Amino acid sequence: MPLTLRYVARSDVGLVREGNEDSGYAGPYLLAVADGMGGHAAGEVASRATIEELLNADHLPDGDPIDALSAAVSAANSRIDQLARADPTRAGMGTTSTSLLWNGLQLALGHIGDSRAYLLRDGALTQITRDHTFVQSLVDDGRITPDDAREHPARSVVTKVLQGQSPIHPDYSIIDVQPGDRVLICSDGLTDVVTDREIEDTLARARTVEDAADQLVAMTLDAGAPDNVTVVIGELAEVDAADTVVDARESIIVGSAAEDHEDGEPAEYEHDPEAMRYAPRARRRRRRRWLRPVIAVAAVVAVGWAGLTYANDWVRDQYYIGASGGQVAIYQGVRHELGPVHLSELYDVPGDLPLEALPDVYRNEVGATIAADDLDEAEQLVHTLRLRACRAQERGAGTATAGNDAGDDADFPGLDCTE
Repeated sequence: MPLTLRYVARSDVGLVREGNEDSGYAGPYLLAVADGMGGHAAGEVASRATIEELLNADHLPDGDPIDALSAAVSAANSRIDQLARADPTRAGMGTTSTSLLWNGLQLALGHIGDSRAYLLRDGALTQITRDHTFVQSLVDDGRITPDDAREHPARSVVTKVLQGQSPIHPDYSIIDVQPGDRVLICSDGLTDVVTDREIEDTLARARTVEDAADQLVAMTLDAGAPDNVTVVIGELAEVDAADTVVDARESIIVGSAAEDHEDGEPAEYEHDPEAMRYAPRARRRRRRRWLRPVIAVAAVVAVGWAGLTYANDWVRDQYYIGASGGQVAIYQGVRHELGPVHLSELYDVPGDLPLEALPDVYRNEVGATIAADDLDEAEQLVHTLRLRACRAQERGAGTATAGNDAGDDADFPGLDCTE
């Protein structure tokens, strides 16, 4: 018997965030989640734009479904670039993008970022995407375990997203399916607080995809929901060959993509960044030909100045952990250079956390630098690193005592563990 795709989508702002930067979509042929990032409400703009472009692929593909999905993802990336160029305050915005396109026989998977896709078959859950994150690279190298990754101070650092830059390198693959298979796409708001085992049990026990989605969101809220959470679930079900109502089912849009624009722009401007940029236009057209080039030059200067001002403010709001003089240190800015210009400066050296006191894995991470969202997170990262160093010292001291050596020999000079 032929298969059809039953689907549902749910999204919740969570218990901590003020706005929802997630967007989700579920339709007869397409399932998708985008988790936006970037300040000044830009994250929700990026995720919304991505879903708006992806939903254009919600139809039976004419050829290779990966080609159709790749074209939609590329269009989303170009749309983000256009929106960022039209408004300097959106510079640096980006979004994850994880989607599944159904061609009646198989699912094409497109993925970039740290949103995830899972396949449940015969009660067993398998993750079918690989997180594009710094900690996932550590897991792949065998430097930390998956359990360590859940508590790692740099677990939120993504290495690939849609950000308007080219080229992009999403992961694409074909997923073979069977009747009864369930697929889940979710933002990290779910997987950060709900374990894979809990997800597996919930997907396997739920009577319908709607029940499963509602339960997963409820479990996230029960766990504190520090981030937005979005879940999109599909189920492959057998249908009678005479059933032709597949395309009659309504699609579901959730999260930021389902919300009204706060700026109140008319609908015709939503898909045209240039129209938004230059509207409203004067009602009367006067014959002052010299005025247009003057206005154009002034506009370029104003946009350039605004962009430089925003870029400077954005850089000063960034922090990362690095090393200075053999000590763990906090830097303000970003670890990049524009010719001779350094985009960061030393902010603080606690002075009681030597780099050599850290276990090898954390020493290497500090050497490569660890990004922080703000100063508070940077200071928390330093605190966490100090705890790791002190625990390593305690284990060393215990080993020394068991070997009848002096415990003081295991102390690392300069490390303060009095907190």
